[in-house]
Amino acid sequence: MIVYHSKTGHTRQAADDICRGLADRQVDCTVKKATEIGAGTLDDYDIVLFGTPTYGQRRYAEPARQVAALIDSAGAGRLKGKVSGAFAVNAAYGGNKLVAAMEAKLEGLGAKVVRGGPVVKAGAPLSLWKGPDASDADVRACEEFGGRVADAAGA
Repeated sequence: MIVYHSKTGHTRQAADDICRGLADRQVDCTVKKATEIGAGTLDDYDIVLFGTPTYGQRRYAEPARQVAALIDSAGAGRLKGKVSGAFAVNAAYGGNKLVAAMEAKLEGLGAKVVRGGPVVKAGAPLSLWKGPDASDADVRACEEFGGRVADAAGA
């Protein structure tokens, strides 16, 4: 399962690109908004990935509140032992720090984290205007991350 939050669609697109990478390795993939599911939904999945836009919360240490709330409500009980990871979309900067912070949090909850989740450059800084889409290189990075996650899960 790939869980995300997105206002302009860029993070959803990154989730779809990662899902394509998983599907290329014959891994079934579901993509859902963080607000569409409860923590109990995660019980049904061996892989749980989290995606967020980069808003600068607490100096790029926290994902969008919708994603943070789901991770917090899932806790170690639902994430322990699952293959997990994080990805972010940023228009300017902060995405790498945000992904690293999310990966550390997921590891702290006992998840088996695939490090180095992609940071996609898309959108317009400080704006809800959609802005530019991800580059072909960012799309490939998302697909490759999906492949690495599948490998980590033994697919």
